[in-house]
Amino acid sequence: MSKLQTQPIEDFIAKHRVAKSKNQQVITLPIREADALAQSLSQTMTRLVSVQEEIIEALKTVKESQTINIEMDGGVFSKE
Repeated sequence: MSKLQTQPIEDFIAKHRVAKSKNQQVITLPIREADALAQSLSQTMTRLVSVQEEIIEALKTVKESQTINIEMDGGVFSKE
């Protein structure tokens, strides 16, 4: 897996923090930054879904390995 490019997300969070501290009502992003943010969010969400699927499969494997199957055939009764 390639390294996630989270810098655009971090940059947006920083802009949000500054805007909020200045009590601004609007944050404006140049299209280049908006594209980078959208790409970063898409990559992150895709990776999260992939990791979630891996975790679900691992949990299924663990659960199956904890299951114990016992078979009983009733045996044979004989008079001695």
